[in-house]
Amino acid sequence: MDVCLVNDTSDDPNLGAIATSRALRELIQEAGGSVASTLYQYRLGLPQPDDTLEARHSTSEGCADQELPDIAPVSWNAFDACAARVMDGEWFAWIYRALNDCDAVLINGEGCIFDCTRQSRMIYFIAYLAKRYLGKPTAIVNHSIVMNDPVLVEIAANVYPCLDDIVFREPDSASACPGIAGHVGADAAYIYSPQPLADWSGPHLEHFDPERPYVCVGGGSVFFRGVRPGHDPIPDFMRLCKRFRQEIGQVVLTASSHKDLRLMTPVSRELGLPLIGTDDTLQATIDVLGHATAYIGARWHPSVFAHRGGTPVIAWTEHTPKMTAFLRQADLPLARFDPFRIEAQLEAIVRLANTYLQEGEVLRKRLRAGAQRLEHRASDNIRILG
Repeated sequence: MDVCLVNDTSDDPNLGAIATSRALRELIQEAGGSVASTLYQYRLGLPQPDDTLEARHSTSEGCADQELPDIAPVSWNAFDACAARVMDGEWFAWIYRALNDCDAVLINGEGCIFDCTRQSRMIYFIAYLAKRYLGKPTAIVNHSIVMNDPVLVEIAANVYPCLDDIVFREPDSASACPGIAGHVGADAAYIYSPQPLADWSGPHLEHFDPERPYVCVGGGSVFFRGVRPGHDPIPDFMRLCKRFRQEIGQVVLTASSHKDLRLMTPVSRELGLPLIGTDDTLQATIDVLGHATAYIGARWHPSVFAHRGGTPVIAWTEHTPKMTAFLRQADLPLARFDPFRIEAQLEAIVRLANTYLQEGEVLRKRLRAGAQRLEHRASDNIRILG
């Protein structure tokens, strides 16, 4: 079966985004399908030169520097009018071609549906176009949602019932859509697991021993969304890492994206801590997180990688509902830690990490078993191909 993979996030220089889209492709291949066409996420998030005939003509005539019109539908009432323009060949010809040249449409929702952003609206619009106007078997899978905007709520309420399958990656998102017959699966990245320590592919660094306890400290998009203008989290991360080094012994910094690197690199340099960044391999990152004593951060996919190895996660949850959803799914305590008040919560965070260290292999075995169950459910994302 030829599949159009929509909102492929592997064009994002974010290790977790790359991992989950790569995993979806592997699951499609294992099911006997092939990705015949791809719509990448960045093309959905911003107006493109080939969205309209007029824009294509302006670009070809050398006027590419002019502001591009944004024709993405802004509300549910605009969906059918926009679809009609697509079917007439006037708008989104590149989307039409990708959808038309396939047997099924698989839309990777990831953590991209929130705030009624252009990307959120385009994900739902493409799903509606593919199913209602092109008659393609269509599913939105592998996704979390934040229904925090009435326009987005209306769009979702009208699009979801049209689809052949809906697969959320955690229960909280399914609960946010009452009356929608969605299925709770798991993130596709759960198919990846850490190698045994004997096959360690993580960093071989001076003064670092993966067989001794160590804590992984990561960043998160919450620090870059303008939630607290002018706030500098680096001093607090310095304090946190110093306390972990005193209590646990070893600290490894992790950076999933270039933004995280801006946060973690100064900490690494100042304290002489190892940093696993975007240039390291996916398997190395999974190994580091999967064998840690604990991971603390606000990144979904590093939490998944940690969970697969039995590593307990301490999450920033005050401003990140996806992390609360992760903790609930992983059956971990729903401790509410505010990423903008690290210093005030320092002792509570360190106590929790020490508690996890003391619980040792009993806790890790339970977490690994839960993660393995989610690994089996990751294949639910491609049920439509069965």
